[in-house]
Amino acid sequence: MKKTRLATLALSVLLLSGCGLFKQKAADYYLGKARKTAEAQNPPEAEVKAAFAAIEKALTYSPGSASAVELLGRLADSASKNGFTGAQELEAAALKKAIAGSPLNWAAREALTSFFAARGDTGGLEFMAAQAQELYASAEPGTRYCALLAGLAARASALPWIESEAYISLNRAPEPLFEKAAAYDASAAKVQAMKAELDKVNASDPGMKKSAPAELISAAEVAAADALRDPEARAAIAAFNSRAGSDPAFRKAVESAVQGNAALARREYSQARAFYQGALNHYPALLDASRQLAEADFQEGAALAAAGQDRKAASQLLYKAYVEINAVIAGAPKSGNLIPFIKPRRFLGEAWSLKAANLAALRAVEGPRLKKTAKLEGEFKQALDEALKLYPEGRLARELLERYTREGF
Repeated sequence: MKKTRLATLALSVLLLSGCGLFKQKAADYYLGKARKTAEAQNPPEAEVKAAFAAIEKALTYSPGSASAVELLGRLADSASKNGFTGAQELEAAALKKAIAGSPLNWAAREALTSFFAARGDTGGLEFMAAQAQELYASAEPGTRYCALLAGLAARASALPWIESEAYISLNRAPEPLFEKAAAYDASAAKVQAMKAELDKVNASDPGMKKSAPAELISAAEVAAADALRDPEARAAIAAFNSRAGSDPAFRKAVESAVQGNAALARREYSQARAFYQGALNHYPALLDASRQLAEADFQEGAALAAAGQDRKAASQLLYKAYVEINAVIAGAPKSGNLIPFIKPRRFLGEAWSLKAANLAALRAVEGPRLKKTAKLEGEFKQALDEALKLYPEGRLARELLERYTREGF
């Protein structure tokens, strides 16, 4: 009886090992078919689709295969370069199936996270982070460590996109701005906590990092470094959220300022001006609204001048903008801008750019009638210098400098 049980056990082991060997051979077979297409020069679209299908088939036999994920990426890159527009979507679909078949396929998780990050898919990144959080509950230390890396990569990759969405909302509507600012603050806190946890594990058990996939480690570290690179910006967003939550006058002022931005984008100058003035009535220290009020006056004055309409009205608006922007520049070192997602150096640099543009417009409108031309030209040059020093990426300042170099003041 004992010999019979041993024989049965041995046979079972052989069958299981044979099954595993068969699956690996089957996976290798399908990967080999796909590899030929990935390495081919400009293969037909039908072959590309068949290659993606072959990799998916390989993943059904070997769902944890890192080599299949690597080949999938190469195939997608090659197909995209050859003009096949659906390659990235097929890659993502295969990665999702791989993860469904093997949740611990860290190569697939890293690749899908990178896919979502490249497209700014914050919903997809949140989904990946939530899945990683579930895996983090594992009792196995290696799984917990890799899940921490995967979650950190996903959350940190989302942070710059949330920041970008908040910046876009500055010229659209106030509610998305408040929502994105709060989302950024919460997400940044999670990223910081996860990074601290990762550092703690690395310090207590250095061997853990050596056993994790290098690509996953790199993805988490690079994304976290990028997300946490500017502590001053994070502090400004946290302060904004705190002030907006505790001071109704400030929140109302921000709402009015953003509504003014939306009106200004539509070139509804009177309405924009009313919103900005309303913002300042609610919260006089909101330098952001003061700067935009000067912008509205400048834009309307420049538009009137360009259209050859009412030179006197154009001059009045430009002189008004000149006074307003000087006040903003003088006040910026003390309080700075209170609405985040525009860094203080950029805010001040763009204020100097606006002053330079306004002076150039005044010179064009007034011509020989302009008083104290030499003094104003000196201010123009100073404004350009400050603008380019504070925010060298600014397009307006660079264009003004080119024009000044060609034509003078």
